[in-house]
Amino acid sequence: MTGAYYRHLISSFVIFFIVLLPTLSYSQESRPRIRETNPNYDQGDWVSYSVARFVTSIAVGTEYVYFGTTESGITRYDQFRNSWDFPWTTSNGLADNEILALAFDQTTGYLWCASRTAVSFYHPTGKRWHNSFNDEFGLPFSDEIESIGVAKNRILFLTRGGRLFESNKFGGIVLVANTIFDNPLRDQNVRWFGKAASRLKNLPHFFMSNGYLFNPVGIIEDFNFRRAEISAAVPDNWGNLWIGTRGLGAGKGDLNSMQLSMLNYGIAKRGVNALNFHNEVLWIASASRSNQSRQSITAWDLNRDTWKIYDQRSISGLTSDEVNSITVDGDTIWFSTGYGLSLYSTKSGNWKTYDRFDGLSDNIIFDTVTDDSTIWVGTANGIDRIEKNSLGKKDSLKISPVSPGNLTIVEVYDLELMENLLWAATNQGIYVYDTYKREGGFSNEIGGPTTNVINSISRYENEIWFGSLEGIDVFDVEKQEWRGVPEGRFFPRTRVNRIVATKKAVWAGTDQGVMKYNRKTKSWRTFTIEDGLIDNHVNAILLDGDHIWFGTDLGLTCFFWDSPNRID
Repeated sequence: MTGAYYRHLISSFVIFFIVLLPTLSYSQESRPRIRETNPNYDQGDWVSYSVARFVTSIAVGTEYVYFGTTESGITRYDQFRNSWDFPWTTSNGLADNEILALAFDQTTGYLWCASRTAVSFYHPTGKRWHNSFNDEFGLPFSDEIESIGVAKNRILFLTRGGRLFESNKFGGIVLVANTIFDNPLRDQNVRWFGKAASRLKNLPHFFMSNGYLFNPVGIIEDFNFRRAEISAAVPDNWGNLWIGTRGLGAGKGDLNSMQLSMLNYGIAKRGVNALNFHNEVLWIASASRSNQSRQSITAWDLNRDTWKIYDQRSISGLTSDEVNSITVDGDTIWFSTGYGLSLYSTKSGNWKTYDRFDGLSDNIIFDTVTDDSTIWVGTANGIDRIEKNSLGKKDSLKISPVSPGNLTIVEVYDLELMENLLWAATNQGIYVYDTYKREGGFSNEIGGPTTNVINSISRYENEIWFGSLEGIDVFDVEKQEWRGVPEGRFFPRTRVNRIVATKKAVWAGTDQGVMKYNRKTKSWRTFTIEDGLIDNHVNAILLDGDHIWFGTDLGLTCFFWDSPNRID
């Protein structure tokens, strides 16, 4: 009986494994393999940013200091200009954004890296990345490369499990090492990077400013009491010590003055759901709480190239950091959050949050639009109207629901103003409200969307574009008609998360990439991670002249879409 039981158990396990194996294989191959830098684009046409606070490895080059990160690929600090350049990620040709080890070869100018999935090298003359995938040169899935060695004629790769691979210094395939080493880690002709790199026995006693505290045992603490272990420390030839941490990013230590400065860089959270500009500051926010950090609001000053993170835990006026949308109204920035409507005054630097206790219909806010006198708020329980002249007056704040009989228990995901018409994307269809007459209703016209769940609205001149669970629809307000293909109803069964209509093109963010409608050629084109997106799940879109920004589940991507050298 015992033997029969174990035979049954083993048989069940085998069946389970056979059934599970295709799932495992699919998950590992869910993203297409990037073999090299996409030749259809110039360097910098696609640039992506993600969380760069977790540094795994450092390599000092002739111009840049390179930091390998867990989510943002390779970040690059120009050591002579003292400023960041754009990072190298999958958008530029890397195979993976989780970097395990970096190495710079001074004799060739090649930069090498080992990621979770591949070995990659950057050709400095051709300005291209080339990738060799781990399973293709015999590295088991259970092992990973921790160290890279630069030898006289070879580049060596040492794994956690003790395996040794090699490649030609000028690139090429990766093979099991046939170079003879008694002990490669002690060979004087090999310079090691990564885990096998020579390490400082004692860290200097650095002084820090801006609320940071340095502990020579290898810990840095910031003003929010976040502690981060120093993961790498590499000196250069100019009296600097470059450090990387697990949680607070990269830093530069001056060994003469003994001052250590943190080099803030990257977004607070990789899942980007909301984007907007206030002057030259790009505000970036997330609606996800599943990431490592609860921080989710980043302000990036593109002129000064400074990054500031707003931590909900240290801001009394910010109740929630789950942000669904960002609305700029003069010097005020409105954040539609998972717990109330928050405002930030760019003049005073103060935060304040309005919720149900102040009169809002619900604490879940999806979107906000403003006009000269009113703030229109889309909630999980209809639309609210806030009179601007009542703001700041605690006893006379005027908040009232819009058409409560029609919109009770209706989730309003997106709002768009068109003169006196307020258009709303809801889970019950399209709602239109006349702000002058103060009346409205749901649209149920023939030829409109085939689903009630409308995710996004965008207006351009007399057109109103809708993104839904069933694709794209467009309504001509002047002609009072729904347009057909190619503009509308061209992508059935395609979930559109965000849509933005502009003069030259219409952009639609989906779960399978970004679709672009070219008004001149009346044709659609889809961009994916194979073109340069950091991720295909696109949640937010922001036009910026010849560039366009995409917020995705894995980070932020900027695309030079209107390049004169390219026709998409």
